[in-house]
Amino acid sequence: MSDIDDLETIDEETPSMPAEARDLVEAIRDDTADTLQLAVRYSGEGYDIVYLREDIDEQFSDPELEEQVETLMLKGHGDPPQEGALFNFGSLNATMRFYDESLVVHFPTGEWTGLVFVLDQEAESLLDIVESHIL
Repeated sequence: MSDIDDLETIDEETPSMPAEARDLVEAIRDDTADTLQLAVRYSGEGYDIVYLREDIDEQFSDPELEEQVETLMLKGHGDPPQEGALFNFGSLNATMRFYDESLVVHFPTGEWTGLVFVLDQEAESLLDIVESHIL
């Protein structure tokens, strides 16, 4: 459906993303090509599938994939960049959700915009990437 090189456009189209998150997105793009299943850019008006690995594309029908992407977007909207009670923490740059088979990394870039990456759970290198760019 799409090529890993399509992820290059994310940098140009997310100028509001904090530098730390931008570095992490770049590292995910560069270092997890084999384990990346799906990359989605969304806004309040809809979403674009930036990358979809072939085996994942074959695994789901179009309606199933649409439902999965919409659910990922809703999860992202549940973690807004600014939390009133957590104002002293600063802005939320990323969330990670670990499932049995997949790892979901979400980067809110605005109140209704963001990026979602879904990776194979065995993407152990992602923890190293996060450690070196965020922690």
